[in-house]
Amino acid sequence: MSNYIFKVSELKKYQQFLDRLEKSNHAIILHSEDEILLGILSKLLIAKLECKSEKKPCLYCENCQKIMDSNAIDVKVFGEDKSIVVEDSNNIVTDSYVVPYDFKNKYYVLKNFDNATSQAQNKLLKVIEEPQNFDKFILLAKNLDMVLSTIKSRCEIFEVPRFDTEELKQIFNFEVGTGKKVSFGAGYALGNLTKLESVYQDDDFEDVYKLALKTVTNLKSSVEILDYSNEILKFKDKIEMFLEVLSGLYRDLMVLKSGNQNLVQNMDNANILLVISKSISEIAIVNIQKEIQKTKQKIKFNANINLMIDDLLLKILEIKHIC
Repeated sequence: MSNYIFKVSELKKYQQFLDRLEKSNHAIILHSEDEILLGILSKLLIAKLECKSEKKPCLYCENCQKIMDSNAIDVKVFGEDKSIVVEDSNNIVTDSYVVPYDFKNKYYVLKNFDNATSQAQNKLLKVIEEPQNFDKFILLAKNLDMVLSTIKSRCEIFEVPRFDTEELKQIFNFEVGTGKKVSFGAGYALGNLTKLESVYQDDDFEDVYKLALKTVTNLKSSVEILDYSNEILKFKDKIEMFLEVLSGLYRDLMVLKSGNQNLVQNMDNANILLVISKSISEIAIVNIQKEIQKTKQKIKFNANINLMIDDLLLKILEIKHIC
């Protein structure tokens, strides 16, 4: 994560975001679907508040290094390996009365707080509402609906800005590498570093992406449905990924029809998609997107995947013909 941290700290929008966080209350909730980015920003915020240099965070001073290396005594992290439970909350409450050892403040970083049990969240209400003057709570959540309203009312809530596609590529390439797979993954990840890292490590992702692109660009007749269906079902355990990529490609078609080519998620395929966008109507794209969403829902109810894919491909052809 350390190389990611340096890259994120260089982006102006996150510098400005950290400036806002620096002035926040003792208890905050950072909300984003990007788990890696949440972890990065929690470290950068603590480093900014405890940095010994004039330019904060410098990321090189003794305090910053302790925070970067996860060796800071006054930074307590919970919820990283398992969901936060009542025992964790009790430990936080007890520890919160102990004065800081190295830093001006003590920091409690509560990761995946939306997965914490209701009992564990309830146990923290008083300590968050009536903290010691040196305690700061940083709650990280992907789903705010799973955080108790009583907790949310006691915290400042910040929506974390996501990366745009080029920023995501820049940050990820710095950490891992370059190539087509990063471009495919960045288009699929929609600004989410955690998602990009996950698909980059998936050996099937590039093939799934190419198959979705082929489906959008080349599927023309009902006689082809069986062949396409068989190809898709080779990745039966990745069907949700296929549908997400497919949905993203149709989203790009809509973007291209609106004339905003610079907003296409995967610029490597922009020219191919531009040609396709001229032969399909906006209403067709909207209706196809609805069918993809319906198919995603069917998966959750263990529908027959073979029939489900055949039906989706047939619906796509029908919609393109009718609209």
